[in-house]
This record gives sequence, C-alpha cells and structure tokens, in this order.
Amino acid sequence: MTMTTVEDSGLPVMLDTKDIAQIFKRCNLAVYAEARRRFYREINLNPFKHQSESVLRFLEWMFWDWFAYDCAVSGELSGDEAEDMCITLESDVGCGISPFLAISEFLYETDPRIGEREIHDLRDVDETNFASMFWIHDSNAAKGTMKLEDVVHGGYYELRGGEVAAQYDGAHGGLIVNRVAHVRGHWQFCAIPVYEAHRPDAPEVGEAIAKSFRDTGYRPDFPGLVRFFYGRAKDTGMDLEDFQRARENGTLQAIMDGLRN
Repeated sequence: MTMTTVEDSGLPVMLDTKDIAQIFKRCNLAVYAEARRRFYREINLNPFKHQSESVLRFLEWMFWDWFAYDCAVSGELSGDEAEDMCITLESDVGCGISPFLAISEFLYETDPRIGEREIHDLRDVDETNFASMFWIHDSNAAKGTMKLEDVVHGGYYELRGGEVAAQYDGAHGGLIVNRVAHVRGHWQFCAIPVYEAHRPDAPEVGEAIAKSFRDTGYRPDFPGLVRFFYGRAKDTGMDLEDFQRARENGTLQAIMDGLRN
C-alpha cells in the first residue's frame, strides 16, 4: 500500500486510491466490478468518439478516486479471504463505510506504519472530503495557500495549496475541479483535479458560473462532474465539444427548447 507522506513533515498521511481499488479487485472482484460498471454508466462516454489512451487512463484514475471516497461497502476488510468475499457494495445512502475507510482501519490493525496520528488523519479525510467546482480568488506560492469559492454548493475555503498554489501563483481567477478534505486544521486537496483552467479568469465569469448553479439548483455528484467534462449529458446526449459547437453555430437554443417541449 502506497502512503503519501513525509515523516515529521507535518503533512497528513494519505493512501493511494489506485491501491485501494486494486486491493478490492483482488479480494472481492464482484464489488470492484459492480462499482466500475456503475461509474462508467454514470459518466456516459460517447461510444462513437475515439478516446485517447491518456484520457482513458485519466478516467480510470477518476474511477479509483470515486470508488475509494464515494462508494460504500458493507464492512471492513479482515484479511480472511472467505469473510472479505462476503462484503457487498451498498446502494442506500448512509449505509456502510467507504473503501478508503475500510482499508484505513484494516491497516491500523495490521500495519505498524499506521499509528494514532495517521489513523486520525485518514478518518478526517474520510469524514470531510468532497469534490466540487472551485473558482480561484487568490493563490500565493510563498504562503502555499489558495482562496477558493465553491461555485456549486457555495462557500469559501482557504487551502494549503502546495505545488498547486505555486502553479497558480498570483492568480485571481480560473477554475479547478477537485476533491478537498479538512485535515490537521486545514483544507487541502486530496486527489488529482478532474479539470483545471487558468483562463478565462475575469471575475464576471466566476460570478456567472456560480449564478448558473444557484439558479438551476444543479448539484452534480462526482460522476456528474466527470461527465460534464468528459462524458455526455443525460438529457441531450451531448458532450462538452458538442455543446460548444452548438453554441457557436447558433443551434443550442433550439436543442434546449426541444427538450423543454
């Protein structure tokens, strides 16, 4: 199991979501396979559009993150093959625990690298993490911080940005879609971004994006965020390129009116 932390660095310990998915693939293939089917059904890729190998690898990483953080299984791993095969994938909200927490608790019992401080970090990540679309209000490489607005759910967050803060140093605009968690008193990223863009960065663009979510009440879950950028909308069957093309050639309004009728 890969753990991303540096001893005595003050940073929280993190688990690699690929490793979590692969552990479940080995010990309970039925859970892994059903979760993977659900994810790819939700993101709704266009089967007639060629996807590059890099995009397909990226989408698989998105599956690992979703499986680890957002799925729920019926219990913790025990290390006993027969018992672990009885774990099921839960469908009802509020039932079960995340694969991330299931693996964390198992490692706490079996891996000397996971002590009290580390399991506290992992439990905090599990309890507080969420994915959303954020507008960048400020990024400061010297302080290693970013000030973000959650344009989907509302609210402002100051994050320990690390390398991302350096990448966007001085930015007062731009969009980043990612997962954050509150650990050791700070919000920070806990996954790779679904999408990021330095431009457009005008304040009115960020305000317009936030307003569109407020007005429609649309609150996409994680597969919905991935689908927005890489898959096809459930109502129109259009992907992002189709949408932009329809807007440019003036047919978008007719398409939307047809759906309402």
